[in-house]
Amino acid sequence: VVAGGSEDTIFDDITFLKKRVVLENIPLAGVIINKVDNIGEFNDVYLPRINKMDVNVLGIIPYQRELSYFSVRYAADKLFAKIIAGEDNLEGMIENIFIGSASVTAACKEPEFQAKNKIVITSGDRSDMIVAALESCSAAIVLTNNILPHANIIARAEQMNIPLLLVPFDVFSTAKKIDDMEALPTKDDSGKIALVERLIKEHVDIDKIVLK
Repeated sequence: VVAGGSEDTIFDDITFLKKRVVLENIPLAGVIINKVDNIGEFNDVYLPRINKMDVNVLGIIPYQRELSYFSVRYAADKLFAKIIAGEDNLEGMIENIFIGSASVTAACKEPEFQAKNKIVITSGDRSDMIVAALESCSAAIVLTNNILPHANIIARAEQMNIPLLLVPFDVFSTAKKIDDMEALPTKDDSGKIALVERLIKEHVDIDKIVLK
């Protein structure tokens, strides 16, 4: 069983799991603890309590922020977006989401807006916000309400190779859809797959899991 979440949640889940497998008389090979922020603290505080329950901990995998990122292509596919510019640059990774509903002056004061590898969500008729997002090195811009911006803005985005994604939803519905996306690795995510493989090799006792 793989257990993840906050440290308290993990401990509560394992406690419930132990009671359940004893009640149902189910053999439990062990658990893998996933996405742990502080392994040292977990080992000191929680691991002794788990061991007292006679639960075999097969590995403790540290949290890796990179695994929570996903590509522009992934977001476009999940949103069923129409790509109207920057189609050759969909492999950029999205690390932050910025909702461009305020004024450009207010947006430019936000550190999140100046960050790279962000996706900006704004209405297609917000030419000022779209231009500002292009100039701030965004990974992509999502245009909501199926509103196309002016042709010169589309041409500029194409020239800068920054994807413009057109969706029928409003700004906040789009933001929620992106925020709810689970960053699952795809067959093209070679970097993610290599990282997962390394984490498992370094932190999980594979010999106790693999069937002989």
